[in-house]
Amino acid sequence: MRLASNTYKAWIDTLIGKAVLIAITAVVAFLVASNQLVLAMAVAAAPLGIGFVLAVLGNPYFGFYALFAYTFIMFMPGRVLGTDLPVGIGAELLTVLVLMSALLRKKVQQQKIDGFVRQPVSIMLIIYTAYLLVEFFNPNMRSMSGLIFYYRKVLAFLLIYYIAYLLLDDLPKIVRFFKFWLIMCVLAGLYACKQQWFDFFGFETRWLMSDPHKVKLYYQGGMFRKMSFLSDPAASGILLGYTAVIALVLSQFKPFAAYKRWLYFACVAMVLGAVYSGTRTSYIVFAIGVAIYILMNFQQKRTLIFTGVSLLALAFILFGPVNNAAINRVRTLMNGTNDASLKVRDENRELIRPYMLSHPMGGGLATNGVEGERYNPGHELAGFPTDSGYLKFALEAGWIGLVILCLLYFVMMQQCVHHYYRSRNPTIKALYCAMAAALFAQIVAHYGQIAIGQMPGILFFFALMAVIGRLKQFDDPNIAWEEEEQ
Repeated sequence: MRLASNTYKAWIDTLIGKAVLIAITAVVAFLVASNQLVLAMAVAAAPLGIGFVLAVLGNPYFGFYALFAYTFIMFMPGRVLGTDLPVGIGAELLTVLVLMSALLRKKVQQQKIDGFVRQPVSIMLIIYTAYLLVEFFNPNMRSMSGLIFYYRKVLAFLLIYYIAYLLLDDLPKIVRFFKFWLIMCVLAGLYACKQQWFDFFGFETRWLMSDPHKVKLYYQGGMFRKMSFLSDPAASGILLGYTAVIALVLSQFKPFAAYKRWLYFACVAMVLGAVYSGTRTSYIVFAIGVAIYILMNFQQKRTLIFTGVSLLALAFILFGPVNNAAINRVRTLMNGTNDASLKVRDENRELIRPYMLSHPMGGGLATNGVEGERYNPGHELAGFPTDSGYLKFALEAGWIGLVILCLLYFVMMQQCVHHYYRSRNPTIKALYCAMAAALFAQIVAHYGQIAIGQMPGILFFFALMAVIGRLKQFDDPNIAWEEEEQ
């Protein structure tokens, strides 16, 4: 980081550097005078962009955390400007830049590569990726551009997995990564609370009201669903729901006792943000995550106390003398199979089941839903409302692909649970438990909604895949992460 900063300063002090800055200033002035404000802002940011690239190349950890921070806030500029921006490309370019930095700054030894490839999760990811490559020959797919779009996303996620494995190479770095993620999610939860208590900012209201369909989607149950600074209420609610589980689980373990009050605060902030999102799946995510923690620790006295308190809190939320739109939205979960939207989803599944069974390799990647309408218009699956993440994947990649995906998720859970009971280090034990609860909650929620796949949650999901394999390498009961950081 310091090297990149010194290089940037040295370049600015040269004659060429000063000439470039003067030219940029002149171009910006001309664009502002021509009322090209967006383009002027882009040109003005060019020197900062150069400095940022040098900083990432100089420090891969800076780039890694900058990537995650960017995916949290990348939707906000579009709301401010009132237009959709190609923010996903920025995340992909930054991912490649971080990989270059990691490879330049960290010596990648053959034994480390062998260890990476031999991880059970890595093996399943290789099988999963190989199957997606076979989908290239699926005769039902009609669009090469749709295939490139899909492969580009998958490649970016695989790079995140590899980058996380390279960079998170000791216990303090892994704990630091969890801290960073919790802080970002707490900020997202607090921002959702701000939107609920003090209403949206003016630019957010204008962005929301500009599209009648968006208004219909956001206004439900007598309240506007809050999206924080993320892409939409569903992505916000699910992310905050399973991260609240992580905070709550970590607070129950001794290595994190010094942070217990902060973790409780973080949990409350994120739960409120999830409730205000109006995403019922997020409530299920939190409940399932807590249930998994209880099942994995039921033999302990503190877990029995925790279970009793949780049941009392749940009873108060469902039956207590509180009446407002947010709580009423939570209580709609009690409708169960009588819920109208659930009936529609079940009907859609039954309607499309024959297609899925008759197409073992599916209809082709990027052929379903909105992506299908964009890249494969006229396809049988284009625009079909799957809702379920598993159903969407089964329709596109077939029931063979669905089996492989389920095996991947099974291996992830098996590794978490196995190493939780085998670990001797209490910090590692706590992290495995938190990951098992959060991952299982997402895997279950993926049945009712596309819970795995949206930014920034998908980056965290693939980073956790790397952490699952990394943590077991540091399982020394005599070392605490606080001591290693000193």
